[in-house]
Amino acid sequence: MPTISQLPTADPVSASDLIPISQEGAARSMAVGALLARTQPAIIVSSPSLLGRTSIGPGGPDEIGIGDGLALTNGRLSAKTFTPATLPLQTTLSATDQLIVTSGEATRRVEAGKVRALFTPGANITIDSAGVISASAAGGGGAPYSLSTLSPVTSLAQGDLVAVSQGGKDHLISYGNLLDGLTIDLAQPAGPASDTDTFWVAQTNNVMLRQTLSALWPWVSAKLPLWKRRVVELGVNTTLDGTVHNTALVVCVSPITVSALAANMGSGFVCELINVSTGTVVLGGGIVTSNGAGTLAPRQSAVIQCITYSGGTMVFASLSLGSAATTAPGPVSGLTVSSLTASGVSLSWTAPTSGGAVSTYTIQYRVTGAPAWISAGQTSGATLFTIGGLQPVTGYDLTVVPANDAGPGPVSAVLPITTLSGISLPGAPTAVQITNVTAAGMTCAWTAPTVGGTGMLYLVQYRVAGQSAWSVVASGLSATTINLMNLPPSTAHDIQVTASNSAGSGPASALVTATTAAMVGLVSGISWNLPPIGPYQHGNGVLGLNVHVTPAAAPVQFGCSPSSTILPTSWVAGVHINTDFWGAYVPVPATAGTWYAWAAGIDGSAPAVYATPFTVT
Repeated sequence: MPTISQLPTADPVSASDLIPISQEGAARSMAVGALLARTQPAIIVSSPSLLGRTSIGPGGPDEIGIGDGLALTNGRLSAKTFTPATLPLQTTLSATDQLIVTSGEATRRVEAGKVRALFTPGANITIDSAGVISASAAGGGGAPYSLSTLSPVTSLAQGDLVAVSQGGKDHLISYGNLLDGLTIDLAQPAGPASDTDTFWVAQTNNVMLRQTLSALWPWVSAKLPLWKRRVVELGVNTTLDGTVHNTALVVCVSPITVSALAANMGSGFVCELINVSTGTVVLGGGIVTSNGAGTLAPRQSAVIQCITYSGGTMVFASLSLGSAATTAPGPVSGLTVSSLTASGVSLSWTAPTSGGAVSTYTIQYRVTGAPAWISAGQTSGATLFTIGGLQPVTGYDLTVVPANDAGPGPVSAVLPITTLSGISLPGAPTAVQITNVTAAGMTCAWTAPTVGGTGMLYLVQYRVAGQSAWSVVASGLSATTINLMNLPPSTAHDIQVTASNSAGSGPASALVTATTAAMVGLVSGISWNLPPIGPYQHGNGVLGLNVHVTPAAAPVQFGCSPSSTILPTSWVAGVHINTDFWGAYVPVPATAGTWYAWAAGIDGSAPAVYATPFTVT
């Protein structure tokens, strides 16, 4: 009996073709169509889906979508959580639009217009058929709102509320806050005072009434006869003060010194000084007396007044009879300059220690060598004076002559001075900074002083830190930056800058210390072989540069700077061509102007600038 593999292939196969089967132990035949009629064809559907019958007649199951709001997970069909954000957006709302509401556990629909019925107007409010909410008359009657319809009150408390309008909106403010906000600076300025002017007063209670200035004056007049001057007793040395002694009767119970300082008294100050002690009261510095005497004997008095007038400020003491200067004062001492400018000088001196008390000092001056003296002015006991209107860079002689009722005292020793130049000395340069530090050099920059005008020149000095001797980098320099070159490597250096002008040199800047880099791959010499010639177009192309280097294998770098003294801010590493020959292509500067080519060791050593500049257009 042949095997299946030995049988010929049947092609094609039809439903009527027979195949053998075993049925109840007997071999039988069955058509292919009959055999397959009861089998399920392969079902291919997308997920998630259900299978069912939507078509009519024989056939396999159909794919059924699960629809919105449902989820099919592991063969289990369930409702999905409702998310309103997934619904289309409604940009306008009308009364017939429908909303979703819940009533108990049921979900229902309701028209948007039905929501309006939930709202009812309160007092003084109306809602029309279109849903517009408006304020109505008090009580809802429709007449205009009026304060007169409210109940009146006969008094107000601090916490009572008052209606105000602010920024177009109605608000409330307490009565207390309303009054606090009513300050006098909000009122318009008044004109000159007159008898008919009125002001607020409260009489016997807190009710505000008005009063006139003319009605106030009789009350003031009735009080004046009752006013008494204060009595101030002094037992120690005292300087008169306007807040303590003005208008007072000042009684000295001990032989003390009473001094005056006009700045603490003020013009118009007046007091009466009475000596009730058994000794002499000394009228100290700053007080000019009526008779030149500087003391107040027992049982004597003096009226002291401070006045400011066209001639200056003076503290004057009018002494009672019985004390007068009998001798002229002695000479002043210690005449010195307290400040000096191009057009003036301020002097100070010490009062005489002999002779009578000084009532005035006369200050004189002359151009050095001139025969005639010029009176600069007088002081009434003050031991300082300022002379103005002098010429710059001019020598003058100065003297002071004291005097009292007995006559002038001796002329002081002559004090020679020379006024300053009209130009102030420069201040110290500031913000000294060190950059571009290499093994052989560094760049120093600074900010010009704010004092000394324009056109200043600078002296730049350096020294090895710890040493006293300075080396000059440059003098008469107008720029505010310079390169320090040929410095020893790995060495700390102090740097300072001094500004000068036609008046002279100012103070040096604050000391700055910087250390040169270590000597690594140090270049000792560079000579130019191919420098730039130009002109070149800015920002376009490159410059071919090359140099001879000592030692030959020491790497170098190339760059461009608008200055022959300031190093470039960026570099291009050189390429070793052969022997001691190094070169590089450097981008043409992006800015038009005059430029210089630079080469230096890769560590900044031996920087070399090509002396002839090139032009970038």
